[in-house]
Parts: sequence; C-alpha cells; structure tokens
Amino acid sequence: MVSLTGSPHRQAWRSRLRLGRAGGTMNQAAHDTYLRIQTETASPGQLIIMLYDALLRSLGKAEMAITANDIESAHASLLRSQDVVLELIASLDMTAEGEAGVMARKLAPLYEYIYRRTLDASLRKDVAPVQEAVRLITPLRASWQSALESLAYEAGGAATGALRG
Repeated sequence: MVSLTGSPHRQAWRSRLRLGRAGGTMNQAAHDTYLRIQTETASPGQLIIMLYDALLRSLGKAEMAITANDIESAHASLLRSQDVVLELIASLDMTAEGEAGVMARKLAPLYEYIYRRTLDASLRKDVAPVQEAVRLITPLRASWQSALESLAYEAGGAATGALRG
C-alpha cells in the first residue's frame, strides 16, 4: 500500500515533517540530522505515523492561529497541512492487490476530504474544518500505531520462540 523506498521521496517527506522551522542554528542542524536519520531508517508504517504527527501538529498550529486571528500563521500552517495530506495521498498504492489495495482505495477519498477541509479552513478562516480534520486523522494515527505495535509484538514473539526452539 505504501511505497517509500526512493531516497528523493524520503527527502520530500523530511521537508514536510520539518514544518517550516527556522534554519541556521546548531540546534536546527542537529534537528535536521535527526530527522534525516529518522526518515531514512523508518519503515513505511513509521513514516505514515510521522506524517500523521506532522499533520496533527500543523493543524493544531492552524487552529491556534485562526483563534488568535493571526491570518498569516494560519495560512502557513494550513499550507503545511495540505502538503502533508498530499504526501499521504501520494503514499497510497492504488494498484495494490488484496487488503492493501482495498485500504488504499478507502483512504484516498478520506484524505481528499481532509484536504478539502483544510482548503475550507483557509478560505473561511474557520476552526471547524480544522477540528473536523483532527477528529478524522486522530483515530487513523492510533490505528496505524496499534498495527505497528502488533507487528512488532508478533515479530518479537517469533524471534523469541525461535531462540527457545
């Protein structure tokens, strides 16, 4: 379902995950190095969770900015949110067979709807579409996290069983 093997694609993810932090400081250089290592070594599922986290952060910033009537910050945060949603859409393998293909075809319209809600929030300077996007993304993130934990548990159990063997 998710194809993230190419290095250029991972570089694009790093820019989406960075969310516009100011550059030029040692702390920023360390952060960039950490983020580069994280994205290069993360599994596709971990990258999806990282994107969900980035999306939730940018939506949270957008909501605060809209509430504070900081239109410029709200616009910037919503643009970052839209970029992340586009990355989520791009990560879907619509040609996959089996459950992965079914999941991709179900997630695509949901991601597109979330994208439209961020556009609505940007045009109307309204927090309601942002809050709806958060309500939709939060359980998806939790589901991905749970699935990754289950896979890790199963892999750990299989490895432990092999050692006992």
